[in-house]
Amino acid sequence: MFEINARQKLYIVLTCIFVTSLLTADIVAGKYFQIGGLSISVGVIPFPIAFLLTDIVNEYYGRKGARFLTAVGMAMIVFAFAIIMLARALPVSDISPVPQQAIDAVFGLSARLFGASLLAYLISQFVDIYSFHFAKKITNSRHLWLRALGSTVLSQVVDTVFVTFGSLLGTVPVGKILVITLWSYLYKVSVAAVLTPLCYLAHDIITDRLGIEPASVDEGVTE
Repeated sequence: MFEINARQKLYIVLTCIFVTSLLTADIVAGKYFQIGGLSISVGVIPFPIAFLLTDIVNEYYGRKGARFLTAVGMAMIVFAFAIIMLARALPVSDISPVPQQAIDAVFGLSARLFGASLLAYLISQFVDIYSFHFAKKITNSRHLWLRALGSTVLSQVVDTVFVTFGSLLGTVPVGKILVITLWSYLYKVSVAAVLTPLCYLAHDIITDRLGIEPASVDEGVTE
């Protein structure tokens, strides 16, 4: 009978939540909402969750586990994009409750958003992974808040700049793009700071209740 241990189950659950957050962020990123006079993509809502999960995986499964998580996320982005493109290309039926114009209006920027988000995702994920690992090493695995928040602060610079400019450049004045980039970044960092206590909560649950120990500085995924 097929069995998996608690450590493997946790990795699967974290990966599923990570991929769901990542794909949701990309799918809804084309919509912007207003906060006062500011416009921010709704994609900023699920993305901090993805980076929080990267930190948790990095903490318990090491760089190898975090890199594999990144690879799975990238593969799922490509897979989802291919399905969306196929859905747009197929001829619409006369009885379709959703007209072709609506599909194109929602997913018409998919190619541009895909390119920008994929590049941003890859670079920012590796910045997050290696800055987290570096902070863990120099602090001798102490100060979880420092490596969790610090890695997100650095990686979100890359992610926010690439995604915002990649999706809006040529359609919105550069000055406005800079404003959107700045406030999107500040929003993400603020959310990351608010979510930092969840790292400690997750640490307590995973270590104390599930009995799974964090990875050492040089450890990868263990069975």
